[in-house]
Amino acid sequence: MFGFVRFEISLINKNADMLFRELSDFRATIEGFGARHAAKRVGENPALMGNLNEILKRLADAARRGNYPAFREADKRLHQAIMETSGIPGLADAWRIIWEKLAAFHQRQFYEGVPDLRTHIGEHTYLVEAIGMRDPAAAEDAARSHIEASWVRMAATRGTGAASNALHLASAYMSSHLQYQLRLDDVAARVAFTSPGNLSRLFRQQHGMGFQAYLQRLRMAKAAELLASTNLPVTTITRRVGYRSPSLFAQHFFRHYSQRPREWRKEKKTGLRAD
Repeated sequence: MFGFVRFEISLINKNADMLFRELSDFRATIEGFGARHAAKRVGENPALMGNLNEILKRLADAARRGNYPAFREADKRLHQAIMETSGIPGLADAWRIIWEKLAAFHQRQFYEGVPDLRTHIGEHTYLVEAIGMRDPAAAEDAARSHIEASWVRMAATRGTGAASNALHLASAYMSSHLQYQLRLDDVAARVAFTSPGNLSRLFRQQHGMGFQAYLQRLRMAKAAELLASTNLPVTTITRRVGYRSPSLFAQHFFRHYSQRPREWRKEKKTGLRAD
């Protein structure tokens, strides 16, 4: 009987995880669309940034003080304000429904998934900056990346430690947290729930390379994507993919693509115009 009860609980948790994933994907679609159009409207009316910057300040202050309730409230208000700034009729209402559906998941796991609010604020800052730069593609990418990162952090708190799940969680976390300084020991312990040695072995078995090599490949692929699809300054992209040194970023990019970042961007954008 106890085995059956455990099975039922496991099934409920699995269904809840699937619902959480689907709702997060839907939210990412809505917010990506909203952020893209918000950036377009800011291009027409820069004064719209005033409200977003003011809310971002409140969010940063709550993060600095470690005030989780205030942070959650400002977080909600910022995302809602972006939807309103988009000017798309009904979008803010649709977003609000998804936010409320996800609230139950977030309230249970937010404290575990975001142990330090000061690291979390960087994603919000990048999102608002992308909108302020009036770059629709960058704004959409920032919104989608933020939602994906949020989902991964919450999912990591529910990890099982199984080998396939450990590798999946680690890979997803790395992909959505490229702007941070990622270490094998931390990702293994806090995300994959396994030992550093075992996680390293899983990466070599599945991808044919170790943790650091895989991380660098992810960073270069994201940088190439942003260079081709956005007008973000190279220095901003450098920071976005986790590099503090522009020269080291350029060196690694050249190693992967045999071109410097600006050369890559020029070639790709010229090709897009030709098409």
